[in-house]
Amino acid sequence: MREGERWQAVGGRLEKGEKLEDGLRRETKEETGIDTMEIGKVIHVDEWFAKPEGELKHIVALFFHCKVETTEVTLSEEHQEFAWVTVSDLDAYGELIEKEIREAIILADMQVA
Repeated sequence: MREGERWQAVGGRLEKGEKLEDGLRRETKEETGIDTMEIGKVIHVDEWFAKPEGELKHIVALFFHCKVETTEVTLSEEHQEFAWVTVSDLDAYGELIEKEIREAIILADMQVA
């Protein structure tokens, strides 16, 4: 999904006491409207430092291999556009896709092959 100039994966912060899979389901529904999906294994873990809302945070991201039954998306207000991106599409997006997401897309493709 595009937020500003950058393309990002569905994601967000866990709520206090929330399990990983529950948080993934909640964030996916909030950001895409998709409420039914099969959550597979973690395919990529990465970390970085960022300043969301101006405060330095240590971000730890887990990327799951998921399957959905629909490709219809209802975007949240924080996103301007969405795309279903495959490995063959990555060059067209260049540096507009974060490297962590690029790596996760490549690893997800390897899971399918």
